[in-house]
Order: sequence, then structure tokens, then C-alpha cells
Amino acid sequence: MGILDKINKKVEENVQTTKGFYFGSAEAEGENVSGSSLLDYFEDYLDILEQLQTGRFIFTGRKGVGKSAIAKFIHDKSEHTADSFAKLLRINDFEIEKIIQLPVEEGNKERLIFEWLILVNIVKLIIANGNGEYTDEFKKLKKFLDINAGIVNIDNYQLVGGEKSKGGEVNFAMLKPVFGSVFKNYFNIKIDKAPFYKLIPPLKEILKIILDYDINKDVEFWLLFDDLDINFDLRNEKDTNKIMELIRISKIYNNEVFKNNKAKILIFLREDIRNNIITKYADSAKTFTTYEININWYNEKKEDEIPLKQLADRRIRLNFEKHGIPCGENPWSDLFDFGKCYQAYYSGKTSFKYILDFTFYRPRDIITFLSLMTYESYQYPINDENVKKLLKKYIDINIDEIKSELKLFFTDNEISQIFKTLFQSVANSYSDMSVIEFKSEIQKLNFSLDTDTVFEILSEYYLIAFRNDRGNLFYTYRDKSALDKLDIDKTFISLPKCIYHYYKRFF
Repeated sequence: MGILDKINKKVEENVQTTKGFYFGSAEAEGENVSGSSLLDYFEDYLDILEQLQTGRFIFTGRKGVGKSAIAKFIHDKSEHTADSFAKLLRINDFEIEKIIQLPVEEGNKERLIFEWLILVNIVKLIIANGNGEYTDEFKKLKKFLDINAGIVNIDNYQLVGGEKSKGGEVNFAMLKPVFGSVFKNYFNIKIDKAPFYKLIPPLKEILKIILDYDINKDVEFWLLFDDLDINFDLRNEKDTNKIMELIRISKIYNNEVFKNNKAKILIFLREDIRNNIITKYADSAKTFTTYEININWYNEKKEDEIPLKQLADRRIRLNFEKHGIPCGENPWSDLFDFGKCYQAYYSGKTSFKYILDFTFYRPRDIITFLSLMTYESYQYPINDENVKKLLKKYIDINIDEIKSELKLFFTDNEISQIFKTLFQSVANSYSDMSVIEFKSEIQKLNFSLDTDTVFEILSEYYLIAFRNDRGNLFYTYRDKSALDKLDIDKTFISLPKCIYHYYKRFF
């Protein structure tokens, strides 16, 4: 073997690739893997958590903006914080329906179920806290949970058969010695059992007393309602009523029961569900205006100040440090070679903004794109050829995600028509397709929803872009107010890059 052969062999052996990197998971639940956790990756780049101080408690945003990541961060952080306790409640509609079949005699069934969930789970967190474990109140509350395990664990779907037949009857005899003054306002002194929903008023009063004890006043208790879209059907009025009832009862508890302590209920809600219910109830618009925290990552800051760039840089830096790779002030530029990304060069953009144009400005997009390079051995800095390969894979994944989201509104056949016919016609249009022409194409497909509703859904999901007669492009996630000012007669339909290049591959 010659001298040059030996040098080349040595260079090849020292080549480092992205194989084995870990940039996190597009699903918050998947962030905790061996050697990594969500706490390593999470940072509040949008200063969202500060808004909790103003009484807001409803997190909204499109799928993929990080709602579940915030919920999981609060939950996981609480596990590592002495004075913070959290419970994630992921309610499956089918199981809740089974519970609601209990012979509840009065009031709104959904409201009663959610209120019972809130009460018993805050009590559970107080017991988990352990403060006051030597007091009679603590011991009696713990015994109350143990004896009534079947009905207080309905969030785990453990309602036992005997309790079903009794309408969820609860034994509260053990609480009377320490909270007798409360129970006498609601029950005859000889009564020791009652259906769960009749225990709600006294238990709420007891909870206020306990939370106001000095030992609990400075302790955080979090109830986090996430994944409310599971089995959710926008066309089912019962489903929308449940969400609104949960919001209403959470507002009451946050504003009244938890007013003088650090207990808090947070709700994480997909934006499309929020948009559907906001006009359906007399109090919904005002409630969202007052208590909503909308998560939107789009902004016009300098590149290094863009939150999504900061998110990417943090995850890249963690990988470099973990693998002992030198990392400069701009980790993205260490991973991607701008000089070799000629597609970005000719577009007049940095490599980051070039790739960002293929996304919907969500953490899920960036994490998905970066994660694709961990499955194969890509030599870094990533060159233009590999950027194109990664974008092609990312676009295919993104299209599948979009189709999954649209199932909230459309049947599988309708979704197929949207992609095979409607979007294809826009991509194939050699002259600009006007808004009127686009709506006409929608009408031809005979969707179950009316034409204007379909058009609005596609716009709200950022699946169509708008071009004015001067050639300027507008996207819903960037500036919705600007869209409202467009002259429809002079506005044309375009497709975002991640959809357009699904049909018109440039690589």
C-alpha cells in the first residue's frame, strides 16, 4: 500500500457522520430515550410560560407547535422539583362515555365527570406531596382514596362492576371525624355513602381548606389535560360540548378554588378544534380571548434570534458535544455548509431560511427534518446533494402528517381527492389559478362540507398560499390580516413548497 493510499484510508476512518445523532422526537412523548430527556432539549423560546402568571390556562396551536412538549416539560420538571407535583390526564372519549353511562340523576354528566376528575386528582397530588403526613387530615384523605379506589381512579379506567351498579357510590365515613363541619351542610349525620357526584360540593370545600394550609400554600399542583383530540369528531355535538364543559369547569377552579394557592389546571387544545367551538357557545369567544395562549412560531426577527433557529442550534450543539465534535457560535452552519447548498444560494436565502420555507414554521417540522439524517450516515457538513435527499424524505413525511390532520374534517376518499385532484390541478396549472377557479374545482368534487368551508380549512391549515396581481405571496401563518385585505378578484392560488414539490420534484 502506497503512502497516499494510507493517508486516504486514514482520512476515511476519521470521517464522522450523522449516524447515531439524536435531535429529539417529533412527538413529545418520545423525547425521553436512553441517555436523553425532554428536559435536555426543552427551552421556552417563546416566553409562553410567563403568560401563566396572567391567569391564562388554555394552550392552543396547530398540531406540531409544541403543546404536548410544554405539558410534558411541566410534568417531567415537577418530578425533579421538590415543591411541584403534576398529573397528565389524557382522556379517551370512549372510556369517558362508558363512565357517563352511570345513572347520574342530576346536572351535566360531562361536567360532573370532569369536576370529579379534577377533585380526586388534586387530592392525589396532595397525598403524593407528603406534607402533613402525620396529621389526621392527611391520613383520612389517604384512607378515602384507598377505600374508594375504583371510583377515584376513573382516569385510569378502573371503575369496578359493583360501583357501576351503585352509580359510583363513594364511602366518606372516614372523612367525617376531621371534616364533619363541612359534611353536615350537605348530608344527614347518619349518611356515610353517596353517589360520587353528590360528593363534589363538600369535597370542593375540603380541597379549598387543605390547599390554604401553610404547608401547601407554596406547593405547585398541576393538572394537565392533553390529547383531547383523540377520537374527537368535529361533527359530533357531544364531543364539542365535552371540551367546552372542561374549559368552563377549569376556569371556575383556577379562578375560585385555586385563587390563593399554586394549584393550576392547564388545557392543551388543537387550534382546529378551538376554531370549531369558539363561535358555538355564548361564552366561548370571551373565554378564549381572556384565557388563551396561542403558540405561533413565525416571526421576522434576525436569523439567530428566530426561536426555531435557536431550537435547532440547541439540539445540534447537544449532539456535537455528546460526540466530542467542536462546535462554533452557529451550530447550524457547522452542520450545513452554505457554500455547498447552491439551491439556497440561488434563492438568495441562508440555508436555514431556505429549508424553513419547506415547513409550516413548527418545531415538529425542524425536528423531523433533522432526525432524518440520523438514520443514515451523512457526512457533515451536509452538502447540497444530501440536503435535497433529506428534503425529499421530509416532504413525503409531511404530506402523510397533513392527511392525518385532515381526517378531523374529511373522509379518506375526500382527502385522496384533495391530493390527487385538487392540489394536482394547481401544481399543473400553467397559468395562475384564481380563487374563483379554485373554488369551482372544489365544488366539482362534491365534498360533504360546503365549498367555502373546505376553502377555509385548507387556508387555515396553510395548505394553500395566495398570490396577488403583483406576484407577492401570502401565507395564513405569516400574516392573516394581510390576507383579509386582498382583492379576491385579483388573487390567485399557489401551493406552499412542501406541497408543490411533492408534485414537481426539483431533485
